[in-house]
Amino acid sequence: MLAPAIALAIAAMVVFVLSLALWSRHVDASAREREEALVRDGVRASLAEIEAAILPETRWDEAVVHLDHAFNTAWADENLNDFYALGFDFEHLLVLDAQDRPIYVRHGRTSRPTSEAVLPAGTRRVLAELRALETRRRPTRLGAPPPLQVSRFVVEGERVHVLTASLVQPDEGRVTIRGARAPVLLTVLPIEQVSIELLKDRFMLEGLRSGLEEAAKPGEAQVRIDTLGDAPSLTLTWTPHKPGLALLRQSAPVVALVLLAFGGVALVMVARARRAHLQLVAAQRTQAEFLANMSHEIRTPLNGVCAVAAALERTPLTPAQREMVDLIRTSGVTLERLLSDLLDVSRMETGAVQITPEAFHLADAVRAVATLVSPRAEAKGLPLRIEIDPAAEATVIGDPVRIKQVLSNLATNAVKFTETGQITLRVTADGPDAWRFEIEDTGIGFDPDEKARLFRKFQQGDASVSRQYGGMGLGLSICRELTELMGGQIDADSTPGQGARFWVRLPLAVVQAPANADQPADAEDQGPLRILVADDHPTNRRVLEVLLSEFDVELVLAENGLEACQAFDARPFDLVFMDMQMPVMDGLTAIRTIREREQRAERRRTPIIMLTANTLPEHQDASLQAGADLHMPKPIDAARLFAVLQEVSPAAA
Repeated sequence: MLAPAIALAIAAMVVFVLSLALWSRHVDASAREREEALVRDGVRASLAEIEAAILPETRWDEAVVHLDHAFNTAWADENLNDFYALGFDFEHLLVLDAQDRPIYVRHGRTSRPTSEAVLPAGTRRVLAELRALETRRRPTRLGAPPPLQVSRFVVEGERVHVLTASLVQPDEGRVTIRGARAPVLLTVLPIEQVSIELLKDRFMLEGLRSGLEEAAKPGEAQVRIDTLGDAPSLTLTWTPHKPGLALLRQSAPVVALVLLAFGGVALVMVARARRAHLQLVAAQRTQAEFLANMSHEIRTPLNGVCAVAAALERTPLTPAQREMVDLIRTSGVTLERLLSDLLDVSRMETGAVQITPEAFHLADAVRAVATLVSPRAEAKGLPLRIEIDPAAEATVIGDPVRIKQVLSNLATNAVKFTETGQITLRVTADGPDAWRFEIEDTGIGFDPDEKARLFRKFQQGDASVSRQYGGMGLGLSICRELTELMGGQIDADSTPGQGARFWVRLPLAVVQAPANADQPADAEDQGPLRILVADDHPTNRRVLEVLLSEFDVELVLAENGLEACQAFDARPFDLVFMDMQMPVMDGLTAIRTIREREQRAERRRTPIIMLTANTLPEHQDASLQAGADLHMPKPIDAARLFAVLQEVSPAAA
């Protein structure tokens, strides 16, 4: 036994050293990929900065008037120069008319006659691409059309330029282009060494150099930027950082000491680990064999019993025989349930049970449980009452299968331990996105001492109960495990001989508020729909203003969550549109604050729509958990926005 342990220890040390080396290479490779991604993003960001600087000069009602309706050279000289204040020294700047003919030419900062216009390499291809976008663009009903720009890297001689073609368009829609095609502003910006140095300093790149179709040396990082046409690619090459190798060199003495210590301890640890592993494997094997044997040995004859009972039910039987067959069938169902409960307990102990959240209708799930249990209650002459809070007529996020399993177990127990009286199944709202389920019976009940044992495995309140009513005492323990897995609580109270009441509280986020649940009957007589819009970006606020301008609405605009909360305190609103990311106070905090103030002041729940560019599942979960009724992504879907308005106020929509 000692030789394998020593071999295992030596192998572990070798693996340790190799793992360090592999880890070092992996870290260095990750650092290189990260630097390459940063450089690519930096190039894209620089291109975006160029386009953003050009856009205000071309998407402007005044530019349409002076560059398209009647060309004004003096206006062009005065207004097409804001780029220099932003640090962009364009080598060429041209304005082309609707037929792509030069009508204004500037070399550097000096205006030239149009006769001296020289179109840079690749201009025709860029213009053709821009005109194709202009042709395919769909007309808009409201506001100005979206901006159109095309930027490409072009090679002229040994130099690389950024060629940008921007369509001259209105910004507020008060003027329109004279003809079918708009003028174009064409700019040419050379990629100078100073630009490379700025990129090098920005990302702390060692030995950054640029070239055309330059091959990288072993160990170097490189980013290739495609240029227009058949021209060679622009290459950015540098020596990447190698933090893994540096750390490996620094830690070499420490690693050597660790290996020596590890060699001494390894023999003892290996022996202990082997013994523990053998014990664990034996225990798992025993449990697996037990579960497999139990399932096989019980389900095999149970299948035969149930099949024969089903076959007998389809044959002519006397009343006494039919009663006996029914007894066989119900006993088989009970046995199958006991087996399922036992397997559920085993799966929970091994962590095999998973909660799967999904959207479902809460009230319908409760009704489904009542439908499942009602035949057993009717067989005993027990009326089954269902009490559903109107707020529960909503779609929530949770695991409907596990919720039904818990409620079915509790309701079945209520029927089982009740001989006279009635069973009540109740669901009510219990705070924001929280629900309380109650199963109340008039059965035998239990005392406080028995309650302490109810939710334990293989326990019942009284030993005589199992003899009289049967069962292994697993149902309530399964209910407790599933409830806790779903983040809820379960408890019970009772008076012996006077029935029992079991309750479950579960957090279930509402994803669709009940339609007009809080709207008065004469909503159409209340004047315009009052809407609060919270968004830090003026363009987003303006978009909502334009979209809602056709409706009888009263908009109140806020630039952050704090302003939204102050506006909400000042007056009531019918609907709130909330952005997620805002300065001063973000949207999630604002929603939670509004919900707390509603609850404290006992005000009706105002529908809140999270209108945000954060569209990942975790963002949606965060919105609903904060108290939003709906998570709508940007760009705004107008049809869905109008549907939300109609749901909140049909008269206004």
